Amino acid sequence: MRSAARLVVGLALCLALAAASHEHPAAALEQSKLVAPGRLVVAGRRLSCGATATLLRDFEGFAVSSTVIMLNMQALKDLPRPVQWLIYYHECGHILFGPSETAADCYAVRRARREGWLGKQSLDDICAVFNIAGHGPMHPDPEQRCDQLRQCFAKKTSLSTSGDGK
Repeated sequence: MRSAARLVVGLALCLALAAASHEHPAAALEQSKLVAPGRLVVAGRRLSCGATATLLRDFEGFAVSSTVIMLNMQALKDLPRPVQWLIYYHECGHILFGPSETAADCYAVRRARREGWLGKQSLDDICAVFNIAGHGPMHPDPEQRCDQLRQCFAKKTSLSTSGDGK
């Protein structure tokens, strides 16, 4: 079932990219850039999600298909650096664990903590941004989401390394 959902999302992405390139070919090429796995640098930090490439393009929000992470760098640029990195790792969590928002969040928090850049203060800062930004239909309300992030942060469980490029 999860494979079918990923396939549908992947096909929708391909169709959307194809439609955009036929409508305004030059604009689509200027706005989209595929970054090879392990080559993405966001706010001074090299980020990777195993063998997953990242598509940088101008669109609403952030997304993931079964094969690519999509980021809107314009939307990221004004966010605090730890929020930018956590968003990327959240999307990586979807690549590794599927559509569960909680699983993607937990993966992101545990990976960030293991890398040493996420502490309790950074997590509070991230939650403050979530509270300002609100939530959409896919994510829990900010207070619930931050409670879940804190629970994941507190757990001492091991982390799958299949997405960290190591």
